[in-house]
Amino acid sequence: MKYYLSLGSNIDPKLNLDKAITALKILFSEVECSSIHQTKAEGFDGEDFLNLVFCGTCSLPFEVLNKKLKDIEDETGRNRKAPKFSARTLDIDIVLQISDDEEILYESDEIIKYTFVSDPLKELL
Repeated sequence: MKYYLSLGSNIDPKLNLDKAITALKILFSEVECSSIHQTKAEGFDGEDFLNLVFCGTCSLPFEVLNKKLKDIEDETGRNRKAPKFSARTLDIDIVLQISDDEEILYESDEIIKYTFVSDPLKELL
């Protein structure tokens, strides 16, 4: 299974993105990362975000992987009680899941809604 993940941070972003990539490399093989894109905070006033898309192969089912991604976010001190649009240490979202036969099993609407997802994703597709 091939997964494409959107990563973003605006609290110690370089440190937290590095931590995330290190943790993801344990779960995934055949990994690639887009370049880092700096974007304005969306929906609130705050520091700019650093965003990228991570791609790799993983045998975990969607729900199991998603739980592990939330654990990685939590390890960086992610505040789950903060408002949806607020500063964050780390956000990791699955934006594409593609089967071994190249069938799209999941496609997030964030790809269309946000250039901080679509622009780095284009680098890897």
